[in-house]
Amino acid sequence: MIKKYTQKEYKKTVYNILGELPTLITNGWFDDILKTDKCYMFMLWGFCYLDLSKNDLSGLDLKHLELITFNSSTIFPPIDKMPKGFEPKEILERGQNPFLGIRELHKKGIDGRGITVANIDGGFQSQNHVEFKGSNIEEVNLFPSVVASFHADGVLSNLCGQTLGVAPKVKVLHYNSVIGGKNFTNYRLLSLQDILKRVQNGEPIRVVNMSGPLGIFKDNSKISKQFNNLISELSKLKCEVVDSERFSENFSCCGFRLDKVDELTRANWITDKDMEWYSSKVSFVCGGKVTPEFTSDTGYKYENEDCYSWTIPQAVGMYALSLQQDPNLTWENFAQISQSTSKVLENGVRIAEPQKIIEFVKTKNQTITLS
Repeated sequence: MIKKYTQKEYKKTVYNILGELPTLITNGWFDDILKTDKCYMFMLWGFCYLDLSKNDLSGLDLKHLELITFNSSTIFPPIDKMPKGFEPKEILERGQNPFLGIRELHKKGIDGRGITVANIDGGFQSQNHVEFKGSNIEEVNLFPSVVASFHADGVLSNLCGQTLGVAPKVKVLHYNSVIGGKNFTNYRLLSLQDILKRVQNGEPIRVVNMSGPLGIFKDNSKISKQFNNLISELSKLKCEVVDSERFSENFSCCGFRLDKVDELTRANWITDKDMEWYSSKVSFVCGGKVTPEFTSDTGYKYENEDCYSWTIPQAVGMYALSLQQDPNLTWENFAQISQSTSKVLENGVRIAEPQKIIEFVKTKNQTITLS
C-alpha cells in the first residue's frame, strides 16, 4: 500500500520547514537564506505551491531566480513586480524538452520500444499525470508500507515520460520502494532478487535503473557480497545494473542558465578543482529542465539543480535506445561509444551526442535494422 499525498498535505509538510516568505524578497534576503540550515529545502521547493501575487520580486537578479524552484501551481505577482526577462510559463514549457536532439530520434522510431527496464525507487505518485498517460509502467509492490515520492516521479519522467523521457516507449517495471532510511538497503536487495528471478524465468529485463547507491552497507561485507553476486548473475543474463556509482564512472550532468539558455554549464556542485574529473565524464542535460508537479495531473516543476537522480535515467534511457540497434550491446560498450562520440564545449563541458551514439551503433552492426 502506497501512502499518497494531496497537494494541501504536501504543501503543509514542505512549508512547515521553510516558514513564511517576506513580502519584499530581495537579493540580500536570498543570500542570507543560502547560509541557513533551511537552504536545502528552499533550493528543493522554493516557490512551489505558493501564492506570490502580493510579493515583490522585481529586485531579484536572474542568477538568483535560476536557483529557485517553482511549479505550475505557483502564482506569481503582476508583471511590474517581476524581474525583466523572467518568464515562468516559457521556462516550464522549454524544460519539457529532453534536449540533445533526442526528439529527432523518437520521430524515427528510436524510442525504446521492445526494451524492458526495471526501476527501483520510491513510491510512484503520479500514474494519472499527463506525462505518463502513454507510458508502459507496471508497478511492482513487494513491500507492505511505502510512501509516495516526488523522487520516483522525476526519475520515471526522465526515463519514459511522454515529453520529458529519453525512451518513452520502453516497458518499465517500477519497484515501489524507499529512498534512504532503515529499509533502504534491504528493499534494494529484495528488489534485485525479484528481478533476477524474473530474468531467469525468461522476462527480458535488459537494465536496472537505480538513481542512487546500491545500498547502505556500513562496511557489511556480507551484504556487499550479496549485491555483487546478484549483479554478476544478472550480467551473465544480459541484464545491466546501473546505480549512481557505476553511472559516475563514465557520466555526469550539466544544465543551462535562464539568461543563457543556449549555453550548457557544468553542474552547480562542481568546483574548479573538480574540472579535470568532470571534463572526462559525458553529461546529459539536467539543471533547467522540469519534472512532473507532485500532486498534480497536468503541472510541472522547474528543477534548478543538476543531479545524478534525474540524469541516471537519461543515460539508461539512451542505453535502451542503443539496445534497439544492437541487443548485445553491453553497458561498458555503450559508455565507450558515448565517450568517443561526445562533444567538448569551450567551457570544458563534455556532452552526449545521442544521434551520433545511435549512428555509431548502427554502422558497427549492419545486420540490425530499425523496427
